[in-house]
Amino acid sequence: MQIIRNSRHKSRFDPKSLRTIRGLAFQKSIELELSPLFQKVWNSREWFLQQDKCLTDYQLNVLEHTWGDVVITDSNLPYKIFVECVSVGENRSIFPEHKIKKFEGVNKYYCFGWDDDKRFVHSSVWNSYARKLPDTMENYRPFTRKNITGLRSQFACVNSFVDAMFKLESV
Repeated sequence: MQIIRNSRHKSRFDPKSLRTIRGLAFQKSIELELSPLFQKVWNSREWFLQQDKCLTDYQLNVLEHTWGDVVITDSNLPYKIFVECVSVGENRSIFPEHKIKKFEGVNKYYCFGWDDDKRFVHSSVWNSYARKLPDTMENYRPFTRKNITGLRSQFACVNSFVDAMFKLESV
């Protein structure tokens, strides 16, 4: 297990855990599915490193908490779109408190996925909902697929998300 530390923060990241493997595979599948639909779809870490090659793993982790996993750029969009990918387990998943606090903004969306189902939810919608979930675990809130499917405001597939993005107006 790789432990990334600085004087104020400790993060446990195990690249061999089933949860990590599933999450990274889901993130890559979203990148690949969105790539032909926009001019450029980036893995956010690669996007940040293109702007500053000196970023450390810890700095990239902190940036990823705020900006998500995937960056979408397209001259037909009024601004960049940031997507945080969340692979949802079969029975119950956990959602980190730091995402509720840090991943917010008009151009930020969560993509929840399981099996062949993908749901895109605006960060303000999910964060508002997630704040109401019980905080039974330290720094995490448990949720299920039903919590996602029950949201009124969501894009129920990739195509509806893409169509909505191209209809955005500048803010």
